[in-house]
Amino acid sequence: MEEMFGFISVMVIGFGVYGFYAYFQMKKGGPINEALLLGRSYDEYKCKDKEGFIKEALPAVLVFACTAVIYGVVDFVHCFVQPLGIVDAIGLVLFLAVLVWYLAYTSKLKKRYFS
Repeated sequence: MEEMFGFISVMVIGFGVYGFYAYFQMKKGGPINEALLLGRSYDEYKCKDKEGFIKEALPAVLVFACTAVIYGVVDFVHCFVQPLGIVDAIGLVLFLAVLVWYLAYTSKLKKRYFS
């Protein structure tokens, strides 16, 4: 069972690293990252103001990426190095709270820039 949770921590770290990659790509003027921000229902070319959308979405992507990497590392340590108990539980709650906020915030952005 611990191996499964260890695998989840590696996946969360991977999501965070991908979030950093997407952040820097968009910051350099690249396209809107569809996997993190749009999903299948939205196409970048239908965005009313691509630059405005990216400007408002970048801080959320950075917060999500940082939170994912930090929680992933804490959970990895908890699973493979030293049980951290309450620290891991608090990290999970904070990660889930940031994830819910991120999803709500980016949904509002999509409604504003794509409808």
